[in-house]
Amino acid sequence: MPLPTDRGVVVIDVEDDGTSTVRICAEVVNGAPVDVFAEHHGAVHVRVHNDVPMFTQGRRSVSKRIAEVYDDNGTINVGRVRGAA
Repeated sequence: MPLPTDRGVVVIDVEDDGTSTVRICAEVVNGAPVDVFAEHHGAVHVRVHNDVPMFTQGRRSVSKRIAEVYDDNGTINVGRVRGAA
């Protein structure tokens, strides 16, 4: 079953085993995610779309604005927020 689409500030941490933890939160304060409301642990494939501005601090990447996070056949996608259809 596909994961629902979440929207928020996205924090991606690369773990020691090479997988990623993707957190969706309300904001990032002093480099830490605040009010995390969704997490994806052990993600093997994470695709950040080119239209999502990110900044990187060490092994952590953070979106500069709200983005969408969704699963597409086992790949966690971080994309620009799309309007409602």
